[in-house]
Amino acid sequence: MKGRVVSVKMMHSASVLIEGKKTHPLYKKSFVWSKKYLVDDPIGVKLGDIVEILKTKPVSKRKHWVITKVIGADFVALAEEHLKEKTEEAIEEIMPEEKLEEESSVISPQTEEVKTEEKKKKVIKPRVRKEKSDS
Repeated sequence: MKGRVVSVKMMHSASVLIEGKKTHPLYKKSFVWSKKYLVDDPIGVKLGDIVEILKTKPVSKRKHWVITKVIGADFVALAEEHLKEKTEEAIEEIMPEEKLEEESSVISPQTEEVKTEEKKKKVIKPRVRKEKSDS
C-alpha cells in the first residue's frame, strides 16, 4: 500500500495515512475514505514523504506494518510552495515595493487631513429614550 507520512514523533515509528476513493454499492455515491497506520520505520522517513508499506508480523501492540521504500516527497506541499513563489514573483513584477512606499507616503498626509476634517464635522448626538405611555 502507498501512503503519506503524517507523524514521525516516535522513535523508529511513523504514522502513515492511506487515502482512497470508494463507491457505495447500493446508492452509487463515491466517497473518500482514509485510515492511519502505525508503521515501523527502519529507513528514517521525513514528514510528508510518500512511502510504500507492507504487512509484517507484529512489532508491538499497534505496529503491524513496515516501511519498505520511500517513493517521493509530498507532491501537494511542493506544488503549493512552487505556486506561492510564482505568485509572489508575479505580484512583485506588477506592484514593486519601492513605488508602493513612495505612493503611500504621498497619500497618507492627505488622508489624515481628510479624516480630521470628517471627525470635526461629525457631532455625536446622545440617544433619547422614549418613555412608554399608559393609554
